[in-house]
Amino acid sequence: MDMQRKRFYLALLYLALLSPFIGYGAYRATATNANSPLDWVPETFPARQAYDSFVEEFGNGDVLIVSWPGCTIDEPLLDPFVASLRDDRSFFDEEGEWYFEQVVSGRELFLKLTSPPTSLPEMEVVQRFKGSFIGDDGRQTSILITFNSAGLKKRGELVSIIEDRLQQVVRVPEGTWHLAGPVMDGLSVDRAGKAALDRFALPSILMIYYLCYFCLRSFRAATVIFLLSLLASGITLAFVFYRGEEMSALSIVMPPLVQVLAVSGGIHLVNYYYEALRDPAETEPAKRCFYLGWLPCLLSAGTTAVGLFSLAVSELTPIRNFGIDAGTGVLITTALILAFVPGYFYFFPLRTAATVQSDSPMESPRHQFWSHFWWELTSLLQRVSVPVIFIALIAMAFATRGLQQLETSVRIETLFDGETPVLQDYAWIEEHVGPVVSLELLLDFDATSPVSTIERYRLLARAERLLEQRAEVGATLSALEFLPQAHQSPQMSHAEYDLQLQQILEQSRPRLVNSGYLHQNDEGETFRVTAFVSAIEPIDYGTLLEQMKENLREELYSSGYSQLNGVSMRYAGIMPLVHEIQRQLMEDLFASFVSVFAVITIVMTIVQGGLLTGLVAMIPNLFPILLVFGIIGWRGIAVDIGSMMTASVALGVAVDDTLHYLTFFRRGLSNGLHRQEAVNYAYHHCGRAMMQTTLICGLGLLIFGLSDFVPTSRFAWMMLYLLFTALVGDLLLLPALLLSPLGRLFEPSKKRSSVNPET
Repeated sequence: MDMQRKRFYLALLYLALLSPFIGYGAYRATATNANSPLDWVPETFPARQAYDSFVEEFGNGDVLIVSWPGCTIDEPLLDPFVASLRDDRSFFDEEGEWYFEQVVSGRELFLKLTSPPTSLPEMEVVQRFKGSFIGDDGRQTSILITFNSAGLKKRGELVSIIEDRLQQVVRVPEGTWHLAGPVMDGLSVDRAGKAALDRFALPSILMIYYLCYFCLRSFRAATVIFLLSLLASGITLAFVFYRGEEMSALSIVMPPLVQVLAVSGGIHLVNYYYEALRDPAETEPAKRCFYLGWLPCLLSAGTTAVGLFSLAVSELTPIRNFGIDAGTGVLITTALILAFVPGYFYFFPLRTAATVQSDSPMESPRHQFWSHFWWELTSLLQRVSVPVIFIALIAMAFATRGLQQLETSVRIETLFDGETPVLQDYAWIEEHVGPVVSLELLLDFDATSPVSTIERYRLLARAERLLEQRAEVGATLSALEFLPQAHQSPQMSHAEYDLQLQQILEQSRPRLVNSGYLHQNDEGETFRVTAFVSAIEPIDYGTLLEQMKENLREELYSSGYSQLNGVSMRYAGIMPLVHEIQRQLMEDLFASFVSVFAVITIVMTIVQGGLLTGLVAMIPNLFPILLVFGIIGWRGIAVDIGSMMTASVALGVAVDDTLHYLTFFRRGLSNGLHRQEAVNYAYHHCGRAMMQTTLICGLGLLIFGLSDFVPTSRFAWMMLYLLFTALVGDLLLLPALLLSPLGRLFEPSKKRSSVNPET
């Protein structure tokens, strides 16, 4: 056995020894999820810090809202159900710690406030809590369950137990209850990610294998490439597990992405192998395959990895992890493809006679068809190169204006299709109880503030009325809703009324603290006002926040209060955090794309041996990004967390075909061909491979376009649009540039002075 064969078999042995660890790591990686907005940002993220500060003062904001037809303030079965949530051992861990922070029932709240010592009239309580805990009909209510951090980790199991208790205790028919809130947001994303993996992983794998065979027309070649691509995706998943990270719903598309990129590189190498087989004088086609393909494959993998690694600049954890993991997977993939594809064909070559069934012989009709097609396309572009470039540049300029209108969103209604159960539950609860998204206004009074207790509550009342006047706000809730009524008789003076009010307020402090709407410590006290807005209506949270801040700031100062009086105002809660994530998403989109564009442009200028040549070569790669995202901006489609990643990824992938094409164009020029002949030479050597890899990458991921989770679905569709637009750029715009006067930049310096630019 020669040394090369020993090395090849030794590499196979190492892979076999590592395979159990790869399989275990890949399996464990797919079993973990991190799909809450709080999991998307680090603890150093300013909005996350503000949210954490709010949680320390008023408790967790991760709530589950439960309601159903018949969940009313006069339904006595709500009481044992709430008691089971507080007492059932299923809701406690092994050490006896409760998985919830609190459970609040609208019925319990109603009964408490209408009973002594508060003794409010029933209609008064209904009016106070209408739109928050009580619906417009004055009867429908809900139950709020606040999860702690331990409960969030078991939210899937706990929600299932809650649903079971609804059937057993309240006898609610299965499927008639409605669940909403941040807990359901994260759980729905968990379930959508798992469903996408269960439903589409196998069809995607089968689709990739079929396309691989369809393009290569060789069972052995397709099987080798396919198995290596599966191994690459498995290693990538294992890498996620062994570095201690968790998969998110976005990561579901990472294994198929790595797999199609592995197939893409493998197809280019196999096509180079087929090309070597066509040459009767070539005695070692596998070595020739490696010689032709190692440089463009390495360059292509490098640019793709750069595109993915550029996502690591994101402040959002799932995007950053996706970029690091997938980028590492691409590098591993390239090593596998370059090591094992030529090695396999070196020791187990395809027989030349066996390839007669495909297009390998020069005289085959299929080969003749493509040779004629490429020459006719080259001739056509030679005549219309300038108009093609002009049309492309006009389209890019037009699309650039659309980029200015891009918007981002991570809101629940942009994560799921409108027919999904979670959005239907949101719609039902908002229709029958009230809006469920909370914006928290906090009024801080420091320990030295001279503002009296009565004036503090009056300022709180003015702030709440101001929030209620906003059309977007469906209801508000503050400490005022939990206070007894103060009665003022005609004989009572203002001083006597204020004294009575002062006594009520002082006596009510413990109750208000327990309600979660007043926080006290040595530094002062903080009053909380919750404004409820819709989760499914098209509300611009950013604009709403800014307008409310300005209006309340004016109210604060017009009332004569400022920080000089020890009074300040701030916002908290999930909504400001979501708004900041959306803003960060846009910044990350820009930063990631600019960084990858800059790095790839530098690489391209070095590879092409000149600044101008590198910039010209980047035009076809910029073309699909500007066009697709420009159209999205023009149409007003919000960019979600999945769409955001496609720009940098697609740019890195698009450069692959550009590098392959320019590599053969340069080789044609080096062999003494004119530019038109070199363009045809490049078409002939990699044109079909470019079409095949785009087909496999686009359609291999497209199966995930059927997912109910919109970011996963949109990632698949966006990659399809971007890759096929990039193919148009590489097959039409790039050759047009090379055939135009700009193409002279790519000619060797000696030839440039002697070749007519029209040739």
